[in-house]
Amino acid sequence: MKKKLLLLSFLAGSLVAYSADQEKKPASRIQEEITVVEDKLPQTPTEYTEEESVPLVKVQKKAEFPGGKNKLMEYLIGNIKYPEEAANKSIEGTVLVKFVVKKDGYVDNINILRGVDPILDEEAIRVVKNMPKWIPAQNAGKDVASYFTLPIRFSIGSEDKSDKK
Repeated sequence: MKKKLLLLSFLAGSLVAYSADQEKKPASRIQEEITVVEDKLPQTPTEYTEEESVPLVKVQKKAEFPGGKNKLMEYLIGNIKYPEEAANKSIEGTVLVKFVVKKDGYVDNINILRGVDPILDEEAIRVVKNMPKWIPAQNAGKDVASYFTLPIRFSIGSEDKSDKK
């Protein structure tokens, strides 16, 4: 029996798979994507400023999802629903989402830097929009608004268990 799987990767190339029924599966390393996305993106020069509402590109301490990268992955696994229409059309790819983590930790100004298809782009935006409060970035010990870039890889794989016992 073949099952469709959703593979998610983000930031340091962590890879997790789960089936449509949300059952977590061990994921093989299909490809090494250990690339720091932020280093490859053109960065808008933003100087340090006293204006608290201006998001910064470079900060001393980056914003963090509560609990770190592993909890972010758990959140994505628990909340992303691979759109049926995209799965039926075999639409795959990495949606690159950029957003602001405000100094109060809430996510705002969600934008698609690189989309795949409107169906997957909408799902990525929906999941980011519903994220809980983050731990905001800091400069000189003060909470500041900052940009955060999150690549979300949508991939349909298949797992054939008919030969396994």
